[in-house]
Amino acid sequence: MKKPVVTTEDYTIYLEEDCGFWFIHCDCQRWTNSIRKKMLNDLEKIQKDDLFAIHEHSDKKHEKFLRLFKFAFLKDFTGLDGKLRQLYIRRILWV
Repeated sequence: MKKPVVTTEDYTIYLEEDCGFWFIHCDCQRWTNSIRKKMLNDLEKIQKDDLFAIHEHSDKKHEKFLRLFKFAFLKDFTGLDGKLRQLYIRRILWV
């Protein structure tokens, strides 16, 4: 079950744990460059080593969003519904 971890009037960031992996979801009501910066700042505060995102091949806006927020392609996979999807990862490297 996804749980909201950041809620603003412009967006909500959710986390969902599945088999020890953390997946991120985001609902964005409004998009500007200042909102992007605010969202990136909020994302940096989430204390998880790795965050995963599932991407639909045909969604070009989502793909741009993932790259803006430093997610990297990990692998293709077939979902339980038989559809081909992609898995992206955002690694937090602790110093």
